[in-house]
This record gives sequence, structure tokens and C-alpha cells, in this order.
Amino acid sequence: MAAIVSIADRSRRIQHHADLDLRMDRLRASITTHDAGFKLTAADFDLAQRIGTMVTAHQALPLD
Repeated sequence: MAAIVSIADRSRRIQHHADLDLRMDRLRASITTHDAGFKLTAADFDLAQRIGTMVTAHQALPLD
């Protein structure tokens, strides 16, 4: 849950949000830019990198 709070706080501060899906032992983040027709932009890749850094800091393991 701490990772989700970190992601939400960072997303709020940079005004770019991921869709988060929390399951029993998994968290999935989906990122697109709605204003760009749901396509990927540089902001999406930046947010994905930030999320990766945050979940690593929370000792989460990536899914294959």
C-alpha cells in the first residue's frame, strides 16, 4: 500500500496519472496520455520510470 501512496502523491505533483489495478499480490500500472488520443508520450515514459524507481524503493518485485 505504501507504494500506491507514493505513486499517487508523485502523480498528483506532476499532474500525470497512471491507472492502478491492485490485486491480492500484484499492482499493475497502465499509463497513456488521454489528451494525446490514448497514445504514449514522453510524459508516460517519464512516469513509468518514476514508478519503477518507487516500487524498487519499496522492495517490490517486477512481473515478467
